[in-house]
Amino acid sequence: MTTSIMPGRCIGVDHGTVRIGLAVSDPSRTIATPLPHISARDALDEITRIATNMEVQEIVVGLPLNMDGSWSESTHAARDFASTLRETADAKVIMWDERLSTLEATRALRSSGANRRRRKARVDSTAASLVLQSYLDSKMSGRDADILSSEPAGRP
Repeated sequence: MTTSIMPGRCIGVDHGTVRIGLAVSDPSRTIATPLPHISARDALDEITRIATNMEVQEIVVGLPLNMDGSWSESTHAARDFASTLRETADAKVIMWDERLSTLEATRALRSSGANRRRRKARVDSTAASLVLQSYLDSKMSGRDADILSSEPAGRP
């Protein structure tokens, strides 16, 4: 199945209450690269600024579903954050399943030899990179990449 891939960069967002992990794609949307994390307090303004400066077309916000697909407090917080971001950013905002992304990021950082302090500083942006890469790979393979642009099943 061939799919039309929109040109331009994407930003991946790993929402958290203290830190927000960020990643950016290359213009061809092939590779996701972590960016430095930002404070949750300044996240909306900072993400909007970065998206404008990098001419971002889509912002992919990780949706932290439980393993059974049900929603948690974190899921609601990420959904609310994405809704607010849709109002402030000039880019399309998409929610994407991020189950196990932080665990995978922690494992990858640990296997790279990063010490605990370094892992803590990088885990959020590494998770954002994994979520964004999953989204990019989905678009490249022609799978429906907007599966979580609306609320998933299992919402309480």
